[in-house]
Amino acid sequence: MAPRVAPRIAPRWLELWDAYPRIVTGMALGIAVLLLMDLVVLYKRVQYGLELAQMRGAMTETERRRVDAIATSDGNRLAIAVELARRQALGDTALHLSVDTQKGLLCLERQGARLREVPVRLGREATVGTPPDAVLLVPPLGKRSVARVVDGSYRWPVPRWVFVDRGLPVPGDRQIPGALGPVAIILDSGALLYSRPAVGPLSDVSYVLPGSVRAEAPELEAIRADLQPGMAVYFH
Repeated sequence: MAPRVAPRIAPRWLELWDAYPRIVTGMALGIAVLLLMDLVVLYKRVQYGLELAQMRGAMTETERRRVDAIATSDGNRLAIAVELARRQALGDTALHLSVDTQKGLLCLERQGARLREVPVRLGREATVGTPPDAVLLVPPLGKRSVARVVDGSYRWPVPRWVFVDRGLPVPGDRQIPGALGPVAIILDSGALLYSRPAVGPLSDVSYVLPGSVRAEAPELEAIRADLQPGMAVYFH
């Protein structure tokens, strides 16, 4: 019997690399991104389970039965995230923001006490950009935090898709001062909570940036002094 010869996998990959370096690099990067996404999803699942356990521990027996009934349906798991964010906001002893997406209200709160209410409008869910770089933007839900607070001097690099979505020509210079209004909050997720600007593609009163939240400038100006990086923002 002839001896078995081990497959020459490495040399074949080297030959493929020599012949198609860009394709092989793209494949390797794609596999790495998929593995990273799997790790992120796994981490979020563990984090979600811990938060849900904490939430259940603070509930009454009646509330636990209601959440268990919701959790039996995959389609209603979003309702649990909303309920979790609402309860976290109620129990947060630090000054924070809470956005009631159903009522369209932004509230400055501390441990359930509402210090100020601001009417807001939420942007619609939309897929922006062109494949393969298309991105689905949805209004935030759950807990976020303030990454940065900017004023009217901030030169926002307006994404190209915003002009396309508005049916406007794309200018050569897309960094527009005041494009997010006199005051805006940039969240850690990249979503925006901004005031209606006087200039730029977001100045139309009927248009709200998809996946973000808009308020009138005087309302956000009234709480500007209380806004700090790291402040929690609960969307429910």
